[in-house]
Amino acid sequence: MNRKRFVRIAVTAVVGLGIAGAAAYAAWSVNGSGHGTASAATAENLTLTAGSPSGSLYPGASADVDTSAANANSFPVHVGSVGLDTSKGEDGVDVDAGHSGCNLSSLSFTTATNGGSGWDIPAGSSTDIDATGAIAMDSSANDSCQGATFTVYLTATAQSA
Repeated sequence: MNRKRFVRIAVTAVVGLGIAGAAAYAAWSVNGSGHGTASAATAENLTLTAGSPSGSLYPGASADVDTSAANANSFPVHVGSVGLDTSKGEDGVDVDAGHSGCNLSSLSFTTATNGGSGWDIPAGSSTDIDATGAIAMDSSANDSCQGATFTVYLTATAQSA
C-alpha cells in the first residue's frame, strides 16, 4: 500500500467517523415542551391564646401582654407584629363584669414587634409571644379599675416565612 492511498483511506475513515458521530448525537438530542401541575396549600389563620399576665397595672404603669400563637399550617409563619384588634371590646380591650365602671380609655397598647425581629412560628407548632410593656394605664384610671382583669384582643400581622 502506498502512502497516498493510505492517507486517502485514513482521511475517509476520519470523515466517516465524524459523520457517524454527528448522526448519533443528532439521534439522541431530543427537545420537547408541555406542562405540569402544582397546587398551593390553603393558609390557616393563626390562633392567639391568652397567657398569664406577668405584672399588674396601676396608674402610670405598664405591663407585659402574654399570648401564645399557634400555627396549624404545614409551613412556617413569621409574625411581624401583634397589635390591638379594635373591632372587639372597647377599642380592643374589655374588663371583667365586676369592674364595669373602670374607664377603659385610661388604657393604651403599643404594637409589639419583638424589637423589630418579630417571631418565627414553625409549621404545626406554637410560640409564646411576650409583648413587653405593651399595655399601659395612665393617671386618669378611676378607682373602679382596682383589681380588674382586662381582656386584650390581639391581632397578628403574619406572612409565610
